[in-house]
Amino acid sequence: MSATPIPVTLITGYLGSGKTTLLNHILTNEEGVRAAVIVNDIGEVNIDASLIQQNGVVDMSDSNLVPLSNGCICCSLAGDLTKQLGELADSGDYDHIFIEASGICEPIPIAYNIMAFGEDRGEGKTPLALDNIIAVVDAKRMFDEFAGGKALLADDLDEDDIETLLVQQLEFCTTVLLNKADLVTPEQMAELRAIVRSLQKEAVVIESTNADVPMAELIDTGRFDFEKAYSSAAWIDAMEHPEEHEDPEVLEYGIQTFVYREHRPFSRELFENVLNSWPRNVIRCKGTLWFSDDPAMCYLFEQSGFQFSAGQNGRFVASADPETQKQLFEENPEIADHWDPVWGDRETELVFIGRQMDRARVEDKLNAALDPDFDPSDLD
Repeated sequence: MSATPIPVTLITGYLGSGKTTLLNHILTNEEGVRAAVIVNDIGEVNIDASLIQQNGVVDMSDSNLVPLSNGCICCSLAGDLTKQLGELADSGDYDHIFIEASGICEPIPIAYNIMAFGEDRGEGKTPLALDNIIAVVDAKRMFDEFAGGKALLADDLDEDDIETLLVQQLEFCTTVLLNKADLVTPEQMAELRAIVRSLQKEAVVIESTNADVPMAELIDTGRFDFEKAYSSAAWIDAMEHPEEHEDPEVLEYGIQTFVYREHRPFSRELFENVLNSWPRNVIRCKGTLWFSDDPAMCYLFEQSGFQFSAGQNGRFVASADPETQKQLFEENPEIADHWDPVWGDRETELVFIGRQMDRARVEDKLNAALDPDFDPSDLD
């Protein structure tokens, strides 16, 4: 059996963006590409697989369409996904495998699973290689929700969840398909491209109508590299290069990025008050912060739309005993580059990406949430 890896393309995007239409184009390609498709739907009935069958591309007797239902391939169905990937790869019948993820799937865990499973499958097994991650975007809806400045209703949780996932899908992809281009004006499309670039620095961006895209943009692209894909998110770029992210295409449409840095801790109560009055024109905020009531712990903060989360991200080096600190400095000398004589490595770093943001007002609100009663001597 050939040791040449079978390339895999992961397709993400929320419901209605055009993923199923794209798959129908792939399965009916006239370029001789033998494609297999795994379709994931969160419900008991796999609606997308049924639509592909109804459109006459395949039927239940065809083996190149594999439906995975009643679960998500980034978590509960991860084992089923790798099992089906292995069977399709070892059959020798296919040149390429496409995976359509459910609209609620996060791409990073799926990529992890494909990489871990596909690289070293053992003697006699065909390896797999992730080649491309495509984020399919409904151009009209994306413009309305982001570029048009039309905020989602705060009590519309489904819409909020979609917005959050859309941002995550854009941040971790190698190709962005701006679908339904015929439903927006050229001016709107130009603004949409700027919004995408404000979230994603490196991915190839393609405009399409009815998801009609050349196969060369979908297969054998060689675009996926995990570290490059992970670091292409604009918030990471802004954190690492705060003075180099001012893209003229982005700035032209009033989209800006800035980094808020502060050594002093937030009061948890005051910070929650900030969340209750969060600026509606902030598209994305991500970074690390700390609270005065838990000075040993670094928290990872994320916001997109009306969704907020702050989870523990590990203890600060400064909170360790002197012997452990010495060992950590020897193993990670770069810690010294950001070490403060008073606060150590305790620092808040938050990247803001938004449209027509009032930076001074945002910073004033955050500064007002710093704990006014916290004394650095309490850290001793």
